[in-house]
Amino acid sequence: MIRAVFFDLDDTLIDHDAAIRDAAGALFDKVIPDAKYELNVFQEQWISLTRQWYKKFFAKQVTFQESGRGRLREAFSKYGYQFSDVDADALLAEYWKHYVSMCQLFNDVHECFAQLQKYKIGVVTNGQEAQQVEILRRCGILPVLDVVVTSEVAGFAKPAPQIFQYACAKLGVQQTQSVYVGDNLELDALAARDAGLIGVWLNRLHGDLQASPRIIKRINRLTELSELML
Repeated sequence: MIRAVFFDLDDTLIDHDAAIRDAAGALFDKVIPDAKYELNVFQEQWISLTRQWYKKFFAKQVTFQESGRGRLREAFSKYGYQFSDVDADALLAEYWKHYVSMCQLFNDVHECFAQLQKYKIGVVTNGQEAQQVEILRRCGILPVLDVVVTSEVAGFAKPAPQIFQYACAKLGVQQTQSVYVGDNLELDALAARDAGLIGVWLNRLHGDLQASPRIIKRINRLTELSELML
């Protein structure tokens, strides 16, 4: 019997991609205000560097602040810019503030949560505790969550099975009694399945269906989740 449903955060509950593009654009315009022709190139590079430096953070090779500084310096090095720790931290603080302010829930989140009222609801996310909790608070869904687990606090990052096991233990449920929903097939659905949960792939972008194993459940919108729970 299913007792709990866990969700990924970025690009599952919130439109992370849109927020990070907007925040990266504002950062670029602040540092190099007269080079708008380079904006799209910078945004794509920033997204790529974000993934690379987050992997280092999740692997505990750098701290969260060091990952931000490294990404910032690498992103602007091609333009001839260098930043001291003080300047880098000031720019990053402004960037994070802008990013959090731009985070918006997808339009199917509230209806999905209303459909799942009889289950315990949680979020399991790779990320820094203060930032992720602030996003959930700002978006108005923190009060309805029974647990929020970040990789920083858990000590493990997806796809490690320990982060899913940690979340289940926090809620007092077994892995086999739990569902995990996320937009990333490998890091979310397959990783959750390998940890003993029921993995659900949220395929918002209608990606390659051939990439989805038959044993993984697939939905295109969160409001389709309740049908899988029957």
